[in-house]
Amino acid sequence: MIRTIDLSMKKVPRQRRAEVTVEAMIDAASELLSTLPYDSVTTNRIAERAGVGIGSLYQYFPNKEAIVARVVAYWVQDMLEEVGNALAASTQLSLAEAALAIVSTLFEVVDRHRVKVRLILEVIPFALQIPAVANLPRTLVMMSAQAQASIRDRLNFARPEVASYVLMVMTRASIIETVLHCPPHLARPEVERTIADFIARIMVGNTSPLVAA
Repeated sequence: MIRTIDLSMKKVPRQRRAEVTVEAMIDAASELLSTLPYDSVTTNRIAERAGVGIGSLYQYFPNKEAIVARVVAYWVQDMLEEVGNALAASTQLSLAEAALAIVSTLFEVVDRHRVKVRLILEVIPFALQIPAVANLPRTLVMMSAQAQASIRDRLNFARPEVASYVLMVMTRASIIETVLHCPPHLARPEVERTIADFIARIMVGNTSPLVAA
């Protein structure tokens, strides 16, 4: 049974000085999580890195997990912004070009944040209790559906909403697995193009390759 953890802040900073203090603690936690093993990141280390007393930290956060949850929420927000920009730019491209552009950008985003992605998916034990992570599949599907709305008349989906969900799940899983655990005998650029070609062919209902090798 998964234990429910209190991930809420004890109080929200009201004054600018307090906001700066909380931001320093969150930044310190982010830096430590990105460079140290998860179990080595403690509230004492976070407070020390932030330059505040441990008592100040506990004024705002009940535990380490609450700070980690705040950090992860910011990480997810930043990554979603990058993905959203790529999806918005892809609406002016052909289907094949859009598929490759989106997949390439997703690869870049996941690769650039691979340490954070691995922490969220494979290390932080309570990650799915963090709202930003729990809502991520739905958020990505909504973003994908909005991007596809402008080209829907060119698609062959009988059930566009279901198709958006399946495509996003397939794409996300393939990209994350490739970035984190790609077999050494496979060239990642070839996997990237193959995923893009799969998506393009599914979108137009075509069995011929659409993405140039």
